[in-house]
This record gives sequence, C-alpha cells and structure tokens, in this order.
Amino acid sequence: MRAEQTLHALTIMALASQAALAQVTVVSAPPEPSLLNITRQWSRASELGDLRELPADASRLELRVWGGYGLSTATQGVVIRRTGGRWSAFLARVVRCEIQIPRSVGDTASRATMQRYTAEARRHCGTPVTDVSAGSQVLATDTLLVAPLNVPDSTIAEAWTTAERGGAFELPARVDRNRVLDDAFIYVVELRRGNDYRASVIEHTERAETRVDQHVRDIYAAVNRLLAPDQVLRP
Repeated sequence: MRAEQTLHALTIMALASQAALAQVTVVSAPPEPSLLNITRQWSRASELGDLRELPADASRLELRVWGGYGLSTATQGVVIRRTGGRWSAFLARVVRCEIQIPRSVGDTASRATMQRYTAEARRHCGTPVTDVSAGSQVLATDTLLVAPLNVPDSTIAEAWTTAERGGAFELPARVDRNRVLDDAFIYVVELRRGNDYRASVIEHTERAETRVDQHVRDIYAAVNRLLAPDQVLRP
C-alpha cells in the first residue's frame, strides 16, 4: 500500500512539473540550428538551469546577456534575476575542459563510458592538454563557471531598467544581413518575464547597421556595469 502511495505521489509531482513547464510561452526565438541551443545546454548543465525550462512563475524577471562565441574570443554571460521579490546577479563564464583518453577507448566506448570521461574532463577545466601522447586523443567539453556578483539590489534593478529602456523587450529573434560575418562576436540575449520567454541571436557589427544593433549594444553595456572593468568581455 505504501509503495502504491509513493508511486502515486511521484506521478502527481511529475505531472505538476510538466504542467509548470507547459505554462512557459516562447514568445520569440531564433530558428535552429543557432547558438541559443548550445547556450541552453551549458545553462542546463549548470546551477543556472535552462531559462526556458525553469518552472512557471508569474513574478520571475530574468535577463541573460551572453557575448563571445568567436574562434578567437571567450564567451560569458551576465545574469540578472528577480525571484521572491529579491534581486541577484551572476557572471557565467564558459571554460574549456580537456583530458587525454586512449584512442581505442574513444572509438569504441559506450555513451555511459563517454559521459564518465566527460565528467572527469570537467574536473580539469582551464588546464589545456598541450602534449598528446601517441595512441591518445583529446576529449574536450565546455562548462559554465557561475559566480554571484556582490552588488547592491538597487544597482541590479537599475541595470534591469536600463536594459529594458534600451530595447530588451523589442529585440527580434535575429537580424537578416546581406552578408556573412565570419568569426564575429555574437550576442545571445535570453529574457524571461513571468511565464513569457524570448531569445535573440545577433552579430556584433563594427558600425550599427540597424536600430536593433544599437539596442543590443546598449543592453550589453547595461548589464556589464555590474562587472569590474577586468571582467568585461569586449567585442
């Protein structure tokens, strides 16, 4: 009887969780494939969680402004969050993690084995493999290092207001260009207000070509005011 009650309770919890997720509405998002997909994967594997998949909460305010993604640049995001009437902010940095594994293992390992090796790689983040032994290969993965920002609530609220005035709720999912920007610095902006979610992926241009280009620069500048000068990642 007790086992049946436990199973019944777990079923109700699972259904409630699915119902909460179903209440989150995707207002706008770029078509896949896009950099939003990998960004959500990083978040999902970290303490931040996937913003689109967090439980429904009519009072939630959250803005995640990511920048980087180039072959020659780092990638990081500034997160502004208001839940339970309290503001908080975080800096999330993408860090490369590498280990050596035998080539024979990499060619034949099961998914579960590779997951264990990936978990091991994440314990060696920031230490690149520089000398690959014969018969070995490098297993690489990315992870997010998330750190809270020690700034006053009023400063975080001001950054939110500035980003909102800068057009955070007006960004399109993407900007159509008449050319391809190779290895460009790219902004990924995620926004959650209540149960509405929107996201944008926009390239940085040397000169603002559209009003949207200026908006995304202003939003990026607004959240970067929460960082120390040496923490800011510049395009």
